[in-house]
Amino acid sequence: MSRVQKARRELRRAIRKAKRNCWNHFLQESSGKEVWTAAGYTKPRINKAGQALQREDGSVAKGHSNREQAILEVHFPPAPGGSYEPPADGRAFVQVNAHLVGSLLAKAPNTSAPGDDRISADIVKVFWHCDT
Repeated sequence: MSRVQKARRELRRAIRKAKRNCWNHFLQESSGKEVWTAAGYTKPRINKAGQALQREDGSVAKGHSNREQAILEVHFPPAPGGSYEPPADGRAFVQVNAHLVGSLLAKAPNTSAPGDDRISADIVKVFWHCDT
């Protein structure tokens, strides 16, 4: 075993020991309702209410259709004007069609966030099904 591996193993052991000692100290020193605050540290809680969707003008989107429209406005801006003609000798665009996109999207895990916008594949799938 190399020195690096030994050092990593010792570091992991030291971290686990420090966490265990800190946890035991917390439990010994806590009293009354403080013991129940430990539940907040042991398992993450998801805020099911979520945040309100605000448009750029500051108004809050309420209802499913208004939220959908707000997401579309922010994350899917309209295409720029003008027309695009692919090169006559190019053929890569021919292979991409709605069936291919749908099948690839179906394979994507719902929790994946493919880009900087951090939109999960689950939301993209919802909009994909609305359009097809």
